[in-house]
Amino acid sequence: MSKADIIMEINFNIKEPIKTVIKTNARREAVSEILEAWIFSQIGQGKDSRESNKKNEYTIVIKLDLSDDTFSTDSDTGNKGLTCGIVIHVFNSLVSGEPITIADLS
Repeated sequence: MSKADIIMEINFNIKEPIKTVIKTNARREAVSEILEAWIFSQIGQGKDSRESNKKNEYTIVIKLDLSDDTFSTDSDTGNKGLTCGIVIHVFNSLVSGEPITIADLS
């Protein structure tokens, strides 16, 4: 991926998910749509048998190149399954109206 037009940095606390923060340069109303597209892009990616990192707080950075609608992802989870599970949890929280802080990416 050569460039990232949209960046989302998700800070997720396993013990207190209410403290989740999404920092992004995307429009607020587009956040759940972008996360949903990312989730669908993960289907068929295969199993990740690596052991996940054991932490209380994880950071996931999702980048989207709008020229070809491709995603790249960096995380400190150690396992793609855990990364995807966290993003699904955040997405479900957003669409159900649970309070999640969305801040400007600085």
